[in-house]
Amino acid sequence: MIMKKFLVLLLMISTLLLLVACSKAEGTTVKEKVKAVKVEKIQQSENSVFLSYIGTVDAKDIIKYSFKTSGKIGRVFVEKGDKVKEGDKLVQLDTQDLKFQVDAAKSTLDTAQFNIKKAKDSYIYDKDYFSKMKKLYDGATISKNEYDQIKLKMDMSETTYNQAKSQYEVAKTDYEYKLSLLDDSTIYATITGSVVDTLYKERELAPEGNPVAIVRSKEQIINIGIAQKDLKKIKLGTKAISHVDGEKVNGVITNIAEAPDEDTRTYKGEITVNEKHFKLGSIAQVELNVGMEKGVWIPIASIMSDGENYVYIVKENRVYKRTVQLGNINKDHVMINGVKDGEFLVVSGMKNLNDGLKVNITK
Repeated sequence: MIMKKFLVLLLMISTLLLLVACSKAEGTTVKEKVKAVKVEKIQQSENSVFLSYIGTVDAKDIIKYSFKTSGKIGRVFVEKGDKVKEGDKLVQLDTQDLKFQVDAAKSTLDTAQFNIKKAKDSYIYDKDYFSKMKKLYDGATISKNEYDQIKLKMDMSETTYNQAKSQYEVAKTDYEYKLSLLDDSTIYATITGSVVDTLYKERELAPEGNPVAIVRSKEQIINIGIAQKDLKKIKLGTKAISHVDGEKVNGVITNIAEAPDEDTRTYKGEITVNEKHFKLGSIAQVELNVGMEKGVWIPIASIMSDGENYVYIVKENRVYKRTVQLGNINKDHVMINGVKDGEFLVVSGMKNLNDGLKVNITK
């Protein structure tokens, strides 16, 4: 009996303890984590659209100078790296042999000129004599044989005169050519710039047509390879902002190739820059301003990626992941599709956010 009462009492105590424990458990709740974020209200705006390219600095013009005839170098007036102006002397041939050739050609021309005068006088005399004798022949005063002899002499004088004229023209052409070689025996700079190289020393023989001096223009360009998909956006006159060795320089597109490069399949574009001077071959970061575009532009830093691009949108103090498609870029903003006007975009505090997480919006 006593044992039975003890067991009942123990069961009552156990039940009471269990009820108390359950009561405490029901009164305990897990506090939800809240992340602090900053947001921007999404709205459409209009921004400049830039296309980015990598380019290289080059001279606008590089001219290789050569002589029209072979000859020995007489004078080299410049050295590699020298600054030159249009009209400055670069290289000169030894003109002694050329002067001899010019003198000989002039002598031949003078002889031909004398011969043509002599032949002309003879032809005029024979022609006039034939005219008189023809009247006598028509009047049966002289025989046909005499008439034929006089006509033959006139015809031969005419042939000699025509030959003399031809020889004169040949001699004149040769003299003018030799004179032009003498005139061209000195090479002058046709642009303002600097000497890239001189390829022959004094007293060396320079073959006809071989470059003897190379000069690059002061005006510089930046070459880029334009993708086919961008050809409709980039036109002559398109403004460009380039960064070379930490320096910013403005320029414009001044030439676009009609055919693509065989290796890269891109179209060579030239950007003329005049403000500064850079080392040839320097790398340039180029941004081309191809116009304005209206749409939703958001900070690039607000975009996350896990294989696809997404952002976080806040609705009723909770964040929701939204996949977006990227468009054109303007500095630190990018145009996107996939969000709506009036929604709130998380622009700070995106790290460790999860879809549906509760957030606290801060300023």
